[in-house]
Amino acid sequence: MKIAFHFVVISLLASCNQSARKPANFALTTGASDDLLRMSEQVLEDVESQAFTDQTCRSYLTRLESQLDQIDVRQFRRSSLVANGAKIADVSWKIRTTLHGKLATLPSDCALQLQANFRQLRFIEDYVQELATDVTHLAPSEIAFDQQPVPLKDTPPFYVGRLAIPGAVFEDGDVFVTRGVSFLSSMIARMGIRPSQFSHIVFLHENPITKKIETIESYVGAGVQFYEIDFALKNENARILWLRSKDRALAKRASTMIGSLVRERISKGQTIRYDYELDFDDPTTMSCAEVSQVAFKLGSNGEIKIPLYPNEIAGATPLVSRLRIPPGPTFEPGDLELDPRFEIVGEFQDLRLTRDSRQKDTIMSELFRWMDQEGYILHETLNSRLARGPIHKIRKTPLWPLVQKMLKLSDFSKEIPSNMLGAVTLINEISGVLLEELKKQDLAFEQEHGMPMPPVVMARALEEWRKKDLALYQNRATRSESKIHKVLRPRS
Repeated sequence: MKIAFHFVVISLLASCNQSARKPANFALTTGASDDLLRMSEQVLEDVESQAFTDQTCRSYLTRLESQLDQIDVRQFRRSSLVANGAKIADVSWKIRTTLHGKLATLPSDCALQLQANFRQLRFIEDYVQELATDVTHLAPSEIAFDQQPVPLKDTPPFYVGRLAIPGAVFEDGDVFVTRGVSFLSSMIARMGIRPSQFSHIVFLHENPITKKIETIESYVGAGVQFYEIDFALKNENARILWLRSKDRALAKRASTMIGSLVRERISKGQTIRYDYELDFDDPTTMSCAEVSQVAFKLGSNGEIKIPLYPNEIAGATPLVSRLRIPPGPTFEPGDLELDPRFEIVGEFQDLRLTRDSRQKDTIMSELFRWMDQEGYILHETLNSRLARGPIHKIRKTPLWPLVQKMLKLSDFSKEIPSNMLGAVTLINEISGVLLEELKKQDLAFEQEHGMPMPPVVMARALEEWRKKDLALYQNRATRSESKIHKVLRPRS
């Protein structure tokens, strides 16, 4: 399905500092049956109140982020989370939509802080709904995505779909911000200094002849193409955020103009290539995010540029340099969630995949932290050398089908740059080892406590494992037992 390549609360709340309102102040009591629900309801009351102002929002939300990180799920009874899971998720969704509705009046520092809060609230929603539905967690490889029910249309028990606009239907110029299931998707979601849970942007377009809604998307290898709407919805997505421009006329103009441009280029055999260098000043090539960016720029005659708050690529130099991505301002798909010129129409989660996404996100965040704080650098493996060297060269020759069959390799576009192929192969190898270890620890935690690990506990577990694996590597007698430090280790 996905056009890509695969080689190889304690006290949650603080006062809004308004004399007319007392601070929320109740403690988390071990074993209490409804604390998380009550705390969620209190947060909703806080953000809906007149005391939540542009002067108090950032301090409130920063403290909320810190205190959410301190939640220990072992202090809750599983039975209470199961019983209240749906209600907790509903309240969390209302908190997010309420805060999103205030974006137009919030100062930039508060708006930027919201990215972390939204990420945490989504984790809570995923977590309690997984428990409440007793969902069977799956790896992406266990799902035939093209044979699944259609997200945002069908309602099997493992799908969660919500509408902020009742009765909404897909409209010309709408945007989906989605999350894929690969390590590459996790890498994209966590690449910016403000990490998110999204990796791809889908632009909705009304076909001028059939009048049906289709999509315009850019993929590695394929470039910018049109796709049927159901393909986009079933295309290996763990989650989908459905957004709509508040300026409907602008959205329609944007759709008309980007549609005409893409159609003309395809008709001339000059398909717009994928932008591997992420150069947002050059519209001759486009990443998935740039499709929407160019569309709204064309539709507004250059006056509107999305997102309102660009992200930034900084750090993780050993990986970023291999990918040849320029550091500095960038457009991460999740940034569109912070743009007040868009409203939330709806959202979707596949609960079978949210745990896998949580594990991969934690792994990628820790990998980046090890590079930035522990001085870790990447070392080539045989597979990564082969990928960026002989394999990449053979892919461009008629010998590829034979070599692919003999070596049992997955196919990939011959357009993919060799450096990118090598870097992603390397990251897949390292992340695969970490995922295997984290899944074991997550399962053991669940067997002991009745609930899976939250992200903070996952991060601690990976850090402890890193230290043990480093000790194995540093001891010549046990070096061969080290699983990642031959490939990823501190600069000597």
